Amino acid sequence: MIKKASVILLLSSLNFATAKDVHSREFTSHSNGTVSVRLPGTATIQSLQPVQFCGESVPLRQSKVTRRWVTVLLQQSRHRDYLLRLRKRAVHFFPVIEPILAKYKIPRDFKYLPLAESDLSGSSTSPKGAGGYWQLMPQTARNYGLIVRAGRDERRDLQKSTVAACLYLRELYSELGSWTLVAAAYNSGVTHVQKRIDQQGIRSYYNLRLHRETSTYLYRVLAYKELLTRPRMYSDMLHPAVLADLTKPLPGERFQPGVMPFVRQSTEPGVEPEPTWGPRSRNLLEEALAQIINGSTGGDGSAEDSGSMMTSPGHAPMSAAALLGGRVLRFRRSRLYQVFLAARRKIQPLFDWDWV
Repeated sequence: MIKKASVILLLSSLNFATAKDVHSREFTSHSNGTVSVRLPGTATIQSLQPVQFCGESVPLRQSKVTRRWVTVLLQQSRHRDYLLRLRKRAVHFFPVIEPILAKYKIPRDFKYLPLAESDLSGSSTSPKGAGGYWQLMPQTARNYGLIVRAGRDERRDLQKSTVAACLYLRELYSELGSWTLVAAAYNSGVTHVQKRIDQQGIRSYYNLRLHRETSTYLYRVLAYKELLTRPRMYSDMLHPAVLADLTKPLPGERFQPGVMPFVRQSTEPGVEPEPTWGPRSRNLLEEALAQIINGSTGGDGSAEDSGSMMTSPGHAPMSAAALLGGRVLRFRRSRLYQVFLAARRKIQPLFDWDWV
């Protein structure tokens, strides 16, 4: 079933739009959740893939939502040097932020909030006095255990400020019950959001009439998420130089951003997907190796079960040799694959080889 609505995209003479050029243009919404937008002046059709924040889908079928989403995407994608700088900072900071979010059961998408708040800069301070990576107000920071005084401001400590932000986000969620509304309240305050909910009788961030900055805040966070993880999905909107910067490998980056599949995140409490930035936790093979090498056994002397793999004392040397051989094969295969691509296609693989 195809539904049509109005959204305008007015592009510049170079066919790359700026935010002020976006008003309304015909687009097509498909049953699979994608939205096709024809770029004016060209025969190019940009397909907008489903987008979600903390498991809550963005209603792209609504013309107002699509217009706002495209506007923010185009606005953020204009700043080439800025986006590359954010990528480089994220490589170092996300591995610190993600485990803390997981510990306090905050959805992983909130790691993109500091990009919109402070550009991942600890020295950033707003005119209203909010400071640090998470732009916490002085009294809010003190309420959650941070020291804020002349000569010592723990809002500039990434780990401590992230813990305080997690505690604050959990409190907001207990009041609002929606992670999208939590993001809005983080920007404008819970009083403003709750007042608008009471006045309008609406509990959807995308349909609430909020302050201008707050009404686009979550879209900015989502734009950072999309542009840093799957920029090729928006290749028709991006200048080739910007796309090249967003897809080239960076030292220390866990993966090269590419066409990341749309995977609906689990909403079960306590279930947190593996981090996409930084080192991953040990997989099944590594757990089995650790048990064999350490001689791990159960309380009755029998070998413990590691998933579907069973080990026994009598077969430990043979199992260890086989698994270690698998590790060597995995490494050699990855290196050979990279050399092959470098020689034949002059590119690097999108993802590291993993055990199968």
